[in-house]
Amino acid sequence: MMSGDGIVNGKEGNTTPKPHKGLRQVIVVVLLAILAALWLIWGPLGPVLYVGGLFNSMGVWFFASSVLLLLMLPAMVLLPVLAVYTPLTWRRQTTCAKRSLVLWMVATGGLVVPTVVGFTGLTASPFDLYVRGFARYVKVHADIVAIQNWLDTLNRNEYTGPYGSMAEKCFAVAEQPPCIASLNPKRVTVRLDDTKDLTVKLLWGGGLIGHWGIVVGRKDMPIPPSDTSKFGEQRFPLAAGAYIWSGE
Repeated sequence: MMSGDGIVNGKEGNTTPKPHKGLRQVIVVVLLAILAALWLIWGPLGPVLYVGGLFNSMGVWFFASSVLLLLMLPAMVLLPVLAVYTPLTWRRQTTCAKRSLVLWMVATGGLVVPTVVGFTGLTASPFDLYVRGFARYVKVHADIVAIQNWLDTLNRNEYTGPYGSMAEKCFAVAEQPPCIASLNPKRVTVRLDDTKDLTVKLLWGGGLIGHWGIVVGRKDMPIPPSDTSKFGEQRFPLAAGAYIWSGE
């Protein structure tokens, strides 16, 4: 029996709500909102391609692109259907059904929205995320100092054409030093830069997905600014006298 002082069978009744329960609910909602926002911005393929860049693996790129093509078409059909169906039937749905609708909206939107927005250039594209992963790969695997020392052994006069023009040489795998060959670049070219100093450019990628690589020159070589045009080359500092580049 409860008396006037709130005693139930000789024990105090626990009528005060627990503040920790409400706090946990708020934290869960905030975390879910953050995850949903990240999903809508980066999509499921962004992290996959970043990991592909960490290993500089073209296989990951093609796998992710194939998955995108297989999932994009049904997602583009389902998303507008859900966008109309969800608000019209929301009040009649059970709690479980509401959660399912939200998850489907996030899943389909996470495929369509990042892809569409990525083409507008407002956020980092999947290719940009791959290059960011590639930057980590290069910092771990590339010996920039060894490449610079190899450049010092080359004769710059061999890269000067008639009337002072600059010649470019493509190095086959057998001609590449170990510090470059171990990276397995698709193409290696050496040429003079605007200050008549030798630079070597390593290239990966292809015409359908874009190209990326590194350029290494003397230790005090200035890094040229990125080309902000639509198909311009983007450049990011890597080390003293070296930078990462990417472009279509």
